[in-house]
Amino acid sequence: MLLLLVIGMSALVEILGASPAVDSQPRPQVIRYDLDTDNMPNSYKYHYDASDGSSRTEHGAMVDSGKGEMALDVLGAVRWYDEKGHLFEMTYKAGKRGYRTIIKMLS
Repeated sequence: MLLLLVIGMSALVEILGASPAVDSQPRPQVIRYDLDTDNMPNSYKYHYDASDGSSRTEHGAMVDSGKGEMALDVLGAVRWYDEKGHLFEMTYKAGKRGYRTIIKMLS
């Protein structure tokens, strides 16, 4: 569980540290960040909002796989704006059935 949290945090740093396509644009800054690990190792959740309007929300929980084994089940969503100002959202789910994503243009 801790490994997944570290991987998630690494991905956050990578996303926010990525060089923008236009060098004159300022790098996005995290303006809100919430992390709830009170129920670790059974579950976690986090959320961040960035100054460029992007955001990410994720929560994970250990669930019974149906075979008497515990497995991590993760749900999340990432939002971002493209260079034309269109808002996109990718929702994802990871668990015993694999990793699935859906990407939609919201505006």
